[in-house]
Amino acid sequence: MKALLITGTDTGVGKTFVSYNLAYALKERNLEVGYLKPIETDVKDMPQDGSLLVSLTGQSLDEAVPVRFRLPLSPYGSILEEGKDFSLEALKDHYLKALKSYDFLIVEGAGGVAVPIKKDYNYANLARDWGLPLLLVARAGLGTINHSFLSYYYIKAMGLELLGIVMNGFEGKDISEKTNPLIVEELTGAKVLKIPKVKSLLLPAIYRDMLAKFVGL
Repeated sequence: MKALLITGTDTGVGKTFVSYNLAYALKERNLEVGYLKPIETDVKDMPQDGSLLVSLTGQSLDEAVPVRFRLPLSPYGSILEEGKDFSLEALKDHYLKALKSYDFLIVEGAGGVAVPIKKDYNYANLARDWGLPLLLVARAGLGTINHSFLSYYYIKAMGLELLGIVMNGFEGKDISEKTNPLIVEELTGAKVLKIPKVKSLLLPAIYRDMLAKFVGL
């Protein structure tokens, strides 16, 4: 495996946080790591997610975030509202070029796995077309069971490989956090990694190591 797609059960669940910490962990293993967010929306000046990751990987923003939209919408919603489009073929060529340039490439989606990139084409379609296994990021607290269950079965229905579910942001304040990982594992059969909520961007080393091992690296 030379690349994976980090997707989510929803927006705001911590995909970029997980991407950053995985990239950090792989760099600690002396791997040359690249990052690609094919489309970033809600870009007012500089792409926030892309800027964060390239500060770690050393890439240019044009390489890491080739397509950008201004509005906080899905990529397809942005196409409809902003009146500009892009080529899926050119985007895949960009990915294949990046894939050759690094020991490992982290690809991050926008929002959840079923978020539309174009009409009738979403991140599950992209993962299938690019041959990418998926890492699913979910929130830790109340509501995550339904989101995780539906995302998992959609991924499986699309015939995609799921490496596991990262449940992010455990604080110990929400009583559902005690049972959510067990129930999600029972409902899906997928392995689950629990990640605590931290004040800084960087997880403690033990969790970074667990994250890298979780995806088989």
